[in-house]
Amino acid sequence: MEGKLEILIVGNDVGLTSKLQDILEAEGYTTAVAHDGHIAISIYREKVFDLAIVDIKLPDMLGMELTRQLNELQPEVGYIIITGYASLDNAIEAVEMEKIIAYETKPIDMNHFLALIKQVAEHKHTELALRQERNRAQKYLDMAGVMLVAIDADQRVSLINRRGCQVLGYKEDEVIGKNWFVNFLPERFGDEVKAVFDRLIGGEAEAIEYFENPILTKNGKERIIAWHNIVLTDEQSNIIGTLSSGDDITEAKQVEKKITQAAKEWRTTFDSITDLVSIHDKNFRITRVNKAFADTFNMRPKELIGKLCYEIVHGTNEPVPNCPHKKAMEHKKPAMGQFFEPSVGIHLEVSTSPIFNEKGEVVASVHVARDITERKKMEEQLIVTDRLASLGELASGIAHELNNPLTAVIGFSDLLLEKDLPDYVKEDLTVINREAKRTSRIVRNLLTFARKHPEEKQAVDINNLIENVLEIRAYQQKVNNIEVNTQLITDLPEIMASHFELQQVFVNIVINAEHFMIEAHNRGTLTITTERTGEIVKVSFADDGPGIAKENLRHLFNPFFTTKEVGKGTGLGLSICHGIISRCGGRIYAESELGKGATFVVELPITIDREGAVK
Repeated sequence: MEGKLEILIVGNDVGLTSKLQDILEAEGYTTAVAHDGHIAISIYREKVFDLAIVDIKLPDMLGMELTRQLNELQPEVGYIIITGYASLDNAIEAVEMEKIIAYETKPIDMNHFLALIKQVAEHKHTELALRQERNRAQKYLDMAGVMLVAIDADQRVSLINRRGCQVLGYKEDEVIGKNWFVNFLPERFGDEVKAVFDRLIGGEAEAIEYFENPILTKNGKERIIAWHNIVLTDEQSNIIGTLSSGDDITEAKQVEKKITQAAKEWRTTFDSITDLVSIHDKNFRITRVNKAFADTFNMRPKELIGKLCYEIVHGTNEPVPNCPHKKAMEHKKPAMGQFFEPSVGIHLEVSTSPIFNEKGEVVASVHVARDITERKKMEEQLIVTDRLASLGELASGIAHELNNPLTAVIGFSDLLLEKDLPDYVKEDLTVINREAKRTSRIVRNLLTFARKHPEEKQAVDINNLIENVLEIRAYQQKVNNIEVNTQLITDLPEIMASHFELQQVFVNIVINAEHFMIEAHNRGTLTITTERTGEIVKVSFADDGPGIAKENLRHLFNPFFTTKEVGKGTGLGLSICHGIISRCGGRIYAESELGKGATFVVELPITIDREGAVK
C-alpha cells in the first residue's frame, strides 16, 4: 500500500463527509462513507480498513460506542474522532482509548488534518512492513530482508548476513570475531544485555523470544532493532550460542513517538479550552464550569456550582424559549442555540450534548458556548459593504435608465396606442412601450437588490433567479460585448434559501466574470448551466477570461483577498458568497487553469420536492 490507507468516514453531516472524502481521495487514499453506526459496522464486516474517522455524534449511537464495536471487528485499526461539541470529558475519554489517535474539533484544520493522516499512513506502512518481516523471520531465519546475527558462547559474532552489515555500516570481516556487546551495543546497555546472555548460556534463563534494543553503527548513530531469538545447541543439547533475526524499526519508533506526542498535545489542548464549557444537571443546576465560563460572568468557578443556569446566563426566573439544555434533555440528542446576553453584552452560540447514565437515561448535558459577537458584527458589515460595492459596479448601467423619463415614455405611449393610428405606427409604439416597461423592471430589480432584507428562507426557483440577474446585467453585457449562453434544465427542483442573498451571490459571480473577460480581451462569453445531481442543484458559471493562477485558487474565498487593481475590488465579495452558500448547507468552489477561463460552481441541497412540500 506504500503509505496509503483504506479509510472509513462515519458521520451524518453529508457536507463534511463528502468534503473529507474528496480531499482524502485527492491525496491518493481509498475511502468509504457511512452515515450512521449500523452502516459502518456492515461495511467493516465486508472490507478491511487501516483507519476510521468517526463523528462523535451519530444518529443511531455515540461515536465512542461505535469505535468500541468496530475495534472488536478489526483490532488493528486506528481511529480519529471528530466533533462539533467539544468537551473535556469527551476529550479525555478519547485520548485514553488505546486505538484513538487524535480528537479533531469542527471546523477542521485541513492542513493539520492531512499531516496527521500522513503520519498515520507512514506508521501503518512501517508497522505492516515490520509485521511481515517478523513473520518471515520466524519461518526463514536466513532471509536477506532482516539482520541475522549468530553469537557464540564467548560473546563473539560467528555469523552476520548482508542486511546486518548494511544496518551496522561495517563489512562482514570487520564484524566476525568481534565481541557483540562491547563493539556493537551502546555502552549504557552493554553490561545489562551481556548479563542476560551469560545467564542464557549458563542455562539459568530461557531465551527471550522478542525484544527491542538499540545497536551502535559505525558512524556512531544508534538504530533500534526488534530481535527474534533462538538458542543454538550442539549434539548433546549444550547451549553454544544464540541466533537472532533483527528488523530495523527506528523509523517506526520515530513515527510512534510523534503520534504519542500528538495525542499529548491534544490532551493539553482540551485541558485549556477557551470556549465556555459547563455541565448542567436535569434540574438546570450547574455542576461544573471551566475558567473561561467563570471569567465571562465575573465569578469564581466554585461560586457557580449549584446555581440555576438560566439565572446566571440569562438573568431570568425560568428557562428561556428554545433552551438547548431543555431540548437535549427532552429529545436525547444534541441541540444548538444562539442568544444575545445583555448582562455581559455578547452574542453566544451554545451547543449542548446529553450525558447518559448506565440505564440510557439523560441525567445532564455538556454545554460549549462560544462568543460570536465579533462574527455577528463582521457578517453584517461584510454584507453591507459588498452590497455597496456591487451597487457601485451597477451605477453606470442604471444611469441610462431613469424612472422619471421612463414614466413619461410609458404613459404617453399607452395614450398613443389608444388612438386611431396607422398599423405601422402602432407597431413601433408597441415596441417602445414594451422596451420601456422592461427597462422599468430592471430599475425595480436593482432597487430591490440594493435594499436590506431579513434573512428569511423561502422556496427559490434557481432558473428564474438567474434570468432576473441576467436582466439586471443585460445593458452592461451588451455594451461590453459579453455574450451569455444559458443551459437551464427544466423541472429543476426549488430550494429553501434567502432569495435576495442568492441573488447577491449570482450577481457577484457574474460581475467578476464580466470584469476579467473585459480586462483580458474587451469581450467574452459567459455560459451558465443548471443541473440536478442526486439531491443537489448545481449551478455553473463558465467564462473565457484569463483564468486563475493555481496559487490563488485556494485563497479566493478568503476575506479581503483580491486580484483586481487597487480601487477596483474590496476582496469581500467571494468571501460573503462563501458564507451565504455555507449557511444554505451548500458549497461554492472554482475550477480554472491559467489562460483557459474559470468556472465557478454553486451546489445547493434540494429541500423542496416537486409538489412543493418541505422535505
